[in-house]
Amino acid sequence: MSLAERLARPEILALPAVDIAGAPVAGTIRLDANENPFESLVSGQPAINRYPDPQPAQLRQRMAGLYGVPAESLWVTRGSDDAIDLLIRGFCRAGVDSVGIVEPTFSAYAQFARVQGAAVIAARLTSDLEFDADAVLAAMAPAALKLLFLCTPNNPTGTPVDPADVRRIAAALPDTLVVADEAYGEFSNCPSLAAEAGPIPNLVVLKTLSKAYGLAGARVGCAVADPSIIDLLARVSPPYPLPGPSIAAALATLGPERMPVHAERIARLLAERDRLLGQLGDTEGVRRVRAGGNFLFLEVERPEELAQRLAAAAIRVRFRAKAAPGGVRVTVGTEAENQALLAAFGLTREAGSSRRAEIVRDTNETRIALAIDLDRAEPRRIASGIPFYDHMLDQVAAHGGFSLVLACEGDLTIDPHHSVEDIAIALGTALKQALGDKRGIGRFGFALPMDETRAEVLIDLSGRPFARFEGSFASAAVGGLPTELVPHIFRSLADSLGAAVHVRVDGENDHHKVEGCFKALGRALRTAVALEGRGDALPSTKGVL
Repeated sequence: MSLAERLARPEILALPAVDIAGAPVAGTIRLDANENPFESLVSGQPAINRYPDPQPAQLRQRMAGLYGVPAESLWVTRGSDDAIDLLIRGFCRAGVDSVGIVEPTFSAYAQFARVQGAAVIAARLTSDLEFDADAVLAAMAPAALKLLFLCTPNNPTGTPVDPADVRRIAAALPDTLVVADEAYGEFSNCPSLAAEAGPIPNLVVLKTLSKAYGLAGARVGCAVADPSIIDLLARVSPPYPLPGPSIAAALATLGPERMPVHAERIARLLAERDRLLGQLGDTEGVRRVRAGGNFLFLEVERPEELAQRLAAAAIRVRFRAKAAPGGVRVTVGTEAENQALLAAFGLTREAGSSRRAEIVRDTNETRIALAIDLDRAEPRRIASGIPFYDHMLDQVAAHGGFSLVLACEGDLTIDPHHSVEDIAIALGTALKQALGDKRGIGRFGFALPMDETRAEVLIDLSGRPFARFEGSFASAAVGGLPTELVPHIFRSLADSLGAAVHVRVDGENDHHKVEGCFKALGRALRTAVALEGRGDALPSTKGVL
């Protein structure tokens, strides 16, 4: 008998197999699910008149790859909250079984246990809000414990739980399912335990797409465990736990072309978290501040006064007096949102520019995700599928002095045209969005000689698109990039950026000529987008660009 069978509620084990209609199968007539056969009157959505896959196979496989586990060891749930509820309903009998928690922690553990009629046994973090494995074991040892929830990093305190402590607790409590909730794991230095759920038979790991991947509204998460535990969760899971639009959103956001932008966003949030940690840690009235996940946990001297200031500034945080005296959990927001928070604490700094943009552009031929920051030189990570084009775009960003993270999945098996064109459109759109109202910029730019080649790019960020390309190439392609597309790139960029772009190139070596055009574009953009220290002056006598 497996551990899951020994621990599960007998009535759950006695349940018959679930009998529901599966996902639609192409080429068949579906008359088995009592659905409305007509498509919904909601545009832009998948076929939501049909029931979705009870356990979406493609998403399950993608999430298994994301977390490095076998698909049969993962069960997709409506956020990790749903996984918590399924575990408690599957293993805890009302009035008989117990659930362990380490307070202060995520309130859903105890809430769902009490709804099920299970007892709650609580250990506590230390007075310094540190995790003490020995104290946890001492508190849990006398109990007939079915589940022990360990949130790592902990919500709301940010306390990490060493994976070695989780392993030790799991070994010491072999008849208890030890649940490591890694909802905030992507923001932690601790390695994930997901790959060990299964090899350690009583370990369950919870993950979610709500935090690091921005899908809180879609409600997508999962439980990772030994397949026998996953089979038990399947018995208590709702027939169709995830709506079709949520499945589609999850698959889209986890597309390979999106992952570099996710990594860059996480890095930005961590940098902002560290900035807040440093500034708030030295603020009068803040006794202590701890960073964890995508949030901070503060202990303040006058929480009522702070609540009034934050309310006046229309800033919402979570006050957690039961976690610690004056406890406040603050989510890390955008740079502008974080600056508003600091201002509520009486901290100000010279308003820096935040000229960023993120673009997602999907067509039938290409899927593009792009992030640009005109005021940072790094990171630069470009994956267009055409290595030479990657190099050219990197030249534009490097010589332009801005950060560019770009990935494209395109129909290169047909030809490079769609990828090359759509990337240029996305880049121009992102530049336009990042420039905002263009106040304080140089507006005009131009450049440069390269060996025997002379490449000149004149640019005017006028808001009026126009492109002219003077030059020719003897070769059909350079490094896999068709030379006939080079003028097209500049025209697509000019159209989407809303700029006048004039290019003139001559020389003997086509490689140098192509590279010279892109380097010159970078130098021209560097001058044109540069802030000239004139405050909010608009470089136009018309008063608008």
